[in-house]
Amino acid sequence: MSRDTFDLAAVKRRLAEADGGRLQPAGLGAVRIGHDALASLPDVVRGLLVDRGSAGPVALLSDARPKLSARGELRYAVEELLSRCCTVAGVVVGDEASPVHADERTLDEVSEGCRGAACIVAAGSGTIADIGKAVAARLGTAYVIVQTANSVNGFADDRSVLLVSGVKRTTQTTWADALLIDTDVLVGAPTRMNISGFADLIATFTAPADWYLANVLEMDHFYSPTAVALARDRGAGLLEAAPRVPEADPAALEYVAATLVLSGLSMGVAGTTAPGSGMEHTVGHLIDMAAMSAGRDNDLHGIQVGVASICSAALWQHVLAALADGGLRRVRVAAADEARARVIDAFTGLDPSGAMARECWSDYERKLARWTTAQGHLDAVADEWADHDRVLRGLLATPRDLVAALGSAGAPLRFSELEPAVDRDTVRWALASCHLMRDRFSVADLAWSLGLWDDRHVDDLIAETEAIVSGAA
Repeated sequence: MSRDTFDLAAVKRRLAEADGGRLQPAGLGAVRIGHDALASLPDVVRGLLVDRGSAGPVALLSDARPKLSARGELRYAVEELLSRCCTVAGVVVGDEASPVHADERTLDEVSEGCRGAACIVAAGSGTIADIGKAVAARLGTAYVIVQTANSVNGFADDRSVLLVSGVKRTTQTTWADALLIDTDVLVGAPTRMNISGFADLIATFTAPADWYLANVLEMDHFYSPTAVALARDRGAGLLEAAPRVPEADPAALEYVAATLVLSGLSMGVAGTTAPGSGMEHTVGHLIDMAAMSAGRDNDLHGIQVGVASICSAALWQHVLAALADGGLRRVRVAAADEARARVIDAFTGLDPSGAMARECWSDYERKLARWTTAQGHLDAVADEWADHDRVLRGLLATPRDLVAALGSAGAPLRFSELEPAVDRDTVRWALASCHLMRDRFSVADLAWSLGLWDDRHVDDLIAETEAIVSGAA
């Protein structure tokens, strides 16, 4: 497999000319992918400081977990490189035993540690990068990310997944001024983290259908084929790379890295994570929230998304069948009191104080109001449904396709294969409640309004996906 060449300038030109100027500017400053890309860090930071006329130390943000690379322990290697151009102040989050969470307390602590810095350099996971984006936005500081694994697509967008009252919220923060992705670092990263990024990209074959649906039903203000195509157009290359990902093949890892960058860019320019985040991501977020509430660890975000994408694809097949049979004319939108009771019931078990339920209802209430108004539009959409059906089927992969792709990369295919395994009750709850946590319309919202997403249907879907994974269906 030949190495991928990433041309950010060409991508920006393509985006600037697309969709009638409706896309936002791509603010990612620079991307360097390849062998020994890390060596350019001093020049990158020095150039940023000169351009901004900034003086002061550079804050090196990282977590405490060791990250071995060809240069040794990565945090110390990054510190040594930075020391060639500036004074370095280390800001370490958490400890080696516990995962880092992007909650308000952590943001305050990191902000204090980075105060007075001329630039923040984050070397770590997607969560560390998200914290850095939030703090750089808060302090107005130059920001550089050293990506340590192909774990998620969030390194390249201008948003951070933050915890608000225990609820995962995607919040606009800032683009990185530079993103450095060193192939040698990726090769030395934990295999499961690189598989996680590949699995996260599987949502590219479910989430855009949610976005298109929301736009058609007037639940979102626009849909961008260009933003969607950034990552989707690389599907064949991803399938070719898949079996080489667990082997840490450099060319395969570079291809996945570039595709993750494009996926992140698509979300940033769209002004929403919808090009790469639909029902499958909310299922993953709820599994995370359940684990945090119980004081348990959870698996990598992308790994969870990959498994949930199989469920989303399966639900889409049922919804498309219902819509082909005139389903939009049978939609029932819940009354506000009924919906509020459902949200409170879904989340009070995780947080008896009610803060989590209130936070979820604050978002869901806005979605419900739009959905109530949209009822007057549904008959017109139903009259044109055959055209929309063709678009949606072109955006979606089948559950079997996703199982094959994930399996070829060595990714888990069942929630029971996650580390740690997720019990059936939590899976059932996450699937049944995934549409209740945020102001984003997905296939699960429509399934609920069609009467296709009660507890029995959720159980049937779990059984169906298990049969697909086991090859029995």
